[in-house]
Order: sequence, then C-alpha cells, then structure tokens
Amino acid sequence: MRAFLLFLLVLARLLWWDLHDKVLICISWRRARDYIDRHVSGRARALCALASFSVGVRFRIDIREETLPAQMIIVANHQSVIDIAAIMAAFRFHSIRFVAKAELQRWFPAVSRVLRVQRHALIRRDGEYSRAMHTLDRLADSLRHGECPVIFPEGTRSRDGKLLPFQSGAIRRLHARRPLPIVVLALDGGHRFATMKDVLRLPHRHEYRVTLVGVFPEASGKRELIEQIQSAHRKIEESLHSWRCDR
Repeated sequence: MRAFLLFLLVLARLLWWDLHDKVLICISWRRARDYIDRHVSGRARALCALASFSVGVRFRIDIREETLPAQMIIVANHQSVIDIAAIMAAFRFHSIRFVAKAELQRWFPAVSRVLRVQRHALIRRDGEYSRAMHTLDRLADSLRHGECPVIFPEGTRSRDGKLLPFQSGAIRRLHARRPLPIVVLALDGGHRFATMKDVLRLPHRHEYRVTLVGVFPEASGKRELIEQIQSAHRKIEESLHSWRCDR
C-alpha cells in the first residue's frame, strides 16, 4: 500500500511538472531552460520528501556545497534511478548535468523533458563509440559557469549495492576537453528501489545516504587523473563497507 501511494504521488507530481514545462517551452525555450535550472533541485527535494512521507525513507545528505569548487566533475557510484533525484536535491547552487543512458530521453514524464532541455549527455549503450565521444565533447563545450557534469563510472546500476569496477573513459574524455576538479560522492540505499517488488519490501525508516568522500584538484596529466579515479573507487568502497558494518 505504501509503495502504491508513493507511485501515485510521484506520478501526479511529474505529470504536472511535465505539463508546466511543456507550456513554458511553447512560450520560450530559453525561459523554460532558465526556469528549470532554478527549480530542478527543489523539485528533486520534493520527490525525496514524498518518499519520506509515503514509505518512510530517511535521506541523509552529508555535503557542504559551499566548500566545493564553482565547477567540477562529480563522480559517484550508481544503484538506482533515485540516485539522480538525490544528487539533484543535494546540489542547490550548482547546476547538474548527467551522463546517462539515452533511453531516459523519452517516456519519463518531466524527467525526460528536463534532460533534453538542460542538454544532459544522453548516450546509447549500443551506439557507436565515436558518437558517444561526440556527445561527451558537446557536453564539455556547452558547460556554463556553475554547471557540473555527473558521471557514474560503473557504467550501469549495481542492483545489489556492491561497487562495480570503474570505467574511466568518460571521465578522461570530459577532463581532456574541460579540465576540472573531481568531486567524489558515495551513495547507498538506492539498490532497495531497483524494482517495485523491492519498494514493497522496503523496511520502515530505510536510510538512503549521499556523502562527499573526496575532492581532487584539477589533474595535471593522464597519469594523475587515472590515480584520482582509482582513489575515488577506493574511497567509495571504504565508505560503503564502513556504513554497512555500522548497521
């Protein structure tokens, strides 16, 4: 019952936002983009609040955003679609741009429209390598002040919550085109939202965490960047292990 309530509440909110944004786009595409940039973090926080109200999820976000660079590449592990909302909710003063699968650009109310209007990097998993690299280059070239790309270097969701090996290609490509500091986030609890069956079995007061675990300065070369990516993997793995040992 709680999961069904969550589904209805989220769907109703997304459909309303989708209609609102569609009307704005018809009036002015630029105005729609500026509006979404200003309000998307608040929308994400509203979705998190609905999850807290309906199924009792406790969101724990440990990030001091004011201490972070004005622009950065954000690297995080990935467990479910809720990670996207949680990261957007965590960053009120930075505008987030995801590197995500192209399937999200259609059929998801509000979400798909936001990804298209804000020009996130949507990549086909079965597409050509050169086209994927062109999409990343276009993202890097289009970044405005305060806009920060987010990469899930595992390449897919971890449905059991275990950290997968990192694929460094997207990070290296973005950094080569737009050298920026790297900020590392550890996320946990999202794998319990992988399917509706998982949500039905969700324990009351389930905790979802987003924590800043590392900040690396702009790498001076490929070797230093590779070391930073490897260190990011270790930091996330250590955080996940520590949290689960404390339960």
